[in-house]
Amino acid sequence: MLKSKSSLFFIGLITGALSAYIFIFNYINVIPERQAPSFGEYKPQSLVHDGISRTYDVFIPEGLRPGSPAFFVFHGSFGTSEVMRIATGYDFEYLANEKGFVLVYPQGYEKFWNDCRASADYEANLKKIDDVGFFKKMIESLEKDFSIDRTKVVATGISNGGQMMYRLGYEAPESVSLLAPLVATIPVEENNDCIRSQKSVNIMIFNGTADKIAPYDGGLVSLFGNTSRGIVQSSDKTYEYWKNLDVRTEEKVFRLEESDGDPNSSVTKKVSKGEKLVALYTLVNGGHIYASPNVEYSSYFNGNVRDINTAEEIYSVFESLDK
Repeated sequence: MLKSKSSLFFIGLITGALSAYIFIFNYINVIPERQAPSFGEYKPQSLVHDGISRTYDVFIPEGLRPGSPAFFVFHGSFGTSEVMRIATGYDFEYLANEKGFVLVYPQGYEKFWNDCRASADYEANLKKIDDVGFFKKMIESLEKDFSIDRTKVVATGISNGGQMMYRLGYEAPESVSLLAPLVATIPVEENNDCIRSQKSVNIMIFNGTADKIAPYDGGLVSLFGNTSRGIVQSSDKTYEYWKNLDVRTEEKVFRLEESDGDPNSSVTKKVSKGEKLVALYTLVNGGHIYASPNVEYSSYFNGNVRDINTAEEIYSVFESLDK
């Protein structure tokens, strides 16, 4: 009996390692349409928070001015800050050079973020890593090192990184000007262990209708058979949650112009405005992806959408907030 249990444990370890390898292979097998920009400086940074050495990479455009904004881009499960550059087609770096902001790629604890899903079995969650505190400390360091304007902080993230955006929205709404979770919806109430401030935030949600990992209409999140992340709410309910934290003045729905030559994919944009802006971008027939004409995800992720450049759309909304 003991031998049988040991064998099962060993098989489980091998299966888990193989699953992780396959996921990372597919994650890295994301093909950008262009190389990293030839100007601007990419450099690693580190700090200590809660007694743990944490790292993050920054991209500094040439001619950066004091008082510039800072954009954070959080990777997904099994991800790294370096891989996230590729996974976003270097869009944010080209945009940083054009618009003049500091770009930050944070690194999760053992390649994961401690998001709101209480049941998740990765170490960042099990050890209750203080990623909100890490985020705030990065902002402090950026203000000291690069003289950023800490009232102009934007954060986006994909998958597990997208879930981290919801934690920031719940627990640190005062620290960020605009949030943009990608392919992620909020967990159901009984599996949500975040402290909810009930404060409204500016938030843009991008989800794909063909996403097999984080279902657009809600349900069980499954990654290689690992269902520990639990059940999530639908994209519409996620949008409604953030929308209902504010007094609404108007809501509009748009269909973005077809631009990628693929009639099977499209983008619908629903925007609600009050004191804060809340938007839901529906990536029709899009999978578990970052949408852009400058990057192609493998078939594992179940569908690219190139009718929108997500980085440019986020920046456009950020610019409009002061108008």
